[in-house]
Amino acid sequence: MLTTLTPEGLRSVIHGKIISILKERGEERAFSAHDKLNATLGLSSLDLAFLVADLEAELGVDPFARLVSITSVRSVEDLERAYEHALFAASSAPRQDDGLAAAAERARTRRSRRQGT
Repeated sequence: MLTTLTPEGLRSVIHGKIISILKERGEERAFSAHDKLNATLGLSSLDLAFLVADLEAELGVDPFARLVSITSVRSVEDLERAYEHALFAASSAPRQDDGLAAAAERARTRRSRRQGT
């Protein structure tokens, strides 16, 4: 696991792994965070499984074990966000509210109301 990983370094690792998969398939192309992993980049579910396994081996974290549903990851940015949340959750606010944070807040509010009454 990288010990002094920054969000920029994390994105570099993720992009590097995607580039490796594309190169293995004989494709060398630029992509952005907004590109869809399957629809735009053409990654299959097997490619995604290898990508996640490689990232877990390098980063030492699996955000899909408890934090994020793998089915919610559609774009490069979604993948970046999942790993950012797993690695930097305590030090950064989420970039986009995907409903999960709002649901967690509602649950905390309900629990606090029950405990108060």
